[in-house]
Amino acid sequence: MANQAFLERLKQKISLTAAISTLLTLVAIFPLLITVTSSQLLSRPQLISQLANAMAQDTHTRVQLIDTYLLDRQRDVEIVSHLFSLQEYVQGNHAFKQQVLNALAVGVQNDVNYDTWSLLDLQGNALLWYPTQPKVHGNSLIPPNILNQIQRLTRPLFSGVFYQSDVGEASIVVYMPIMEYGSKVVGILRAEFALTYIWNVVNSQTDSVGSYAFILDQRGVRIAYTADSTHGQPAYLFKAIAPLSPSDQRLVATEDLYGDNGKPTPVLSDISLSRVQSDPHTPSKFEIVPVGQQETFEVIRVDILAISWTYFALRPLKSIIAIADQQLFNTLLIAAVVLILALIIGVITGRRITVPILRSMEQQEHLNQLKDEILQNVSHELRTPLTQVYGYLELLMTCKDQVDSTTEMLFLKRAIHGCEELQLLINDVLETVSTDGQPQQPCLQDVSVAQVVKDVLELFDPHILQNYDLQIAIPETLIARADLQYLRRVLRNLLSNAFKYTPPQTALVVDATPAMNTPAGIPSSPSVCIRVKDNGPGIPPNDIPLLFEKFGRLKRDLSSSTRGVGLGLYICKQLVEAMGGHIWVESLGLAGQGSQFCFTLPLVTHPAHMKSV
Repeated sequence: MANQAFLERLKQKISLTAAISTLLTLVAIFPLLITVTSSQLLSRPQLISQLANAMAQDTHTRVQLIDTYLLDRQRDVEIVSHLFSLQEYVQGNHAFKQQVLNALAVGVQNDVNYDTWSLLDLQGNALLWYPTQPKVHGNSLIPPNILNQIQRLTRPLFSGVFYQSDVGEASIVVYMPIMEYGSKVVGILRAEFALTYIWNVVNSQTDSVGSYAFILDQRGVRIAYTADSTHGQPAYLFKAIAPLSPSDQRLVATEDLYGDNGKPTPVLSDISLSRVQSDPHTPSKFEIVPVGQQETFEVIRVDILAISWTYFALRPLKSIIAIADQQLFNTLLIAAVVLILALIIGVITGRRITVPILRSMEQQEHLNQLKDEILQNVSHELRTPLTQVYGYLELLMTCKDQVDSTTEMLFLKRAIHGCEELQLLINDVLETVSTDGQPQQPCLQDVSVAQVVKDVLELFDPHILQNYDLQIAIPETLIARADLQYLRRVLRNLLSNAFKYTPPQTALVVDATPAMNTPAGIPSSPSVCIRVKDNGPGIPPNDIPLLFEKFGRLKRDLSSSTRGVGLGLYICKQLVEAMGGHIWVESLGLAGQGSQFCFTLPLVTHPAHMKSV
């Protein structure tokens, strides 16, 4: 009986231990499972969206690289085409032959992908070339349609894509009219360069999950395609996604485009892509099953602005989902380890296992994106004036004995202008970083607003001022309390923006009047309101809050050729507020109606003594 009672108590003890253990396990498991499940339901779609956005950001970066490269090639021929020696030679003055050859040699050295530079007359005949005679594509050195266009335009034009299948190299030609004193076309500058750089950009968009990219030209022909390193050139290269129109076929045959030797361009039909390409309302991100594939791909489509090409980046949809599944697996594994290590703290660990990770990923991604944008904008803006300075100084050094004093002075002025732009940009960046948005204490004094505006306008190139109907309406007796250097800098920034965005031969108004209200209409102490009014494209109302932020730029300017890093208006705001004023902008966002930038400064009603400005 005693043994039976002992066994009965032992059985109850074991049952109680199992019950407590089970209860503790359930207490640990249920909150953990709920936490993991809910976090995955919330984070999984977000993670998939982040992966897709990362692919889109990478594609836009690659397109920006291609656009920058093509714009640099346009800038190369624009600089050389302005040389006096080229204008003289194409008009029959052969005394400038060596100077022209030197200029062509300098152009070739700007990029390793240049094949040859040549000088053509208005009939398309080659006059001079360097280093080798230009290649004839089709029946002429310049297609008739481009020859007709270039005599009416003042900007560079690109040809179609040529291909040499024996060496596996593609190239295009950029043509630039040579103007006599900026008004009459007297010759043509021709530069042919290989697409090696652009092909490398496309070829680098590949990974282990099957991602790839390609470029379509305006006729729907694949002119660049991610290469397979084991099979040489891709089979899809220089094949159209749909049959070309008869006019396009005639043009291809006449110019010998795509290396077809006059034969019809091969077609590797892609119905889905052709439908997307012909629909102007197709979004930049969509899903299709590409030709030759058996699964759905996510596609990012971005237009190349420098030329009528379209960039496509494709990635298997299942690979994006697989990454999300891997993330889910990792989360469950961590949850299991946490459960084994500590059942009691499993609830807390489970609840926090996903949220901090996602928050850190988002913050890191935002910081990386902001850093990349800043570095890209600043590097591009630094390179533009630096290229201008280097180009003119190099041409001046190369042709120092051949250019006249007027041309020499013009080159030096443009080089100095580039140095000034570079200095302003560096000062803006250094000041923003070093002061963290807090300018030095202003040295306030009584200044004549009209005189300061006049002094600032004298800092600009007179040729720029002559392009606009500049209207100044400022009373000579209007006196403001301001820091002279701060006020000059604010006006220079606002006027520089006005010249940058306002079309030539339009009105640009600078006026100033006494004011008694703040921008919000609230009565305040007497002030001077200074306004800069232009007739540019205007500013969309939704983008106005971005204008005065650090490194803030309008969305439309991010993909355009308009230069800037987003510091000018930010610095203006800091300086105006340091002087006790306010700054704002008024715009309806309508093209042609422009924008009006306004700022206030304290008004001096009874100046005792005004310092000279």
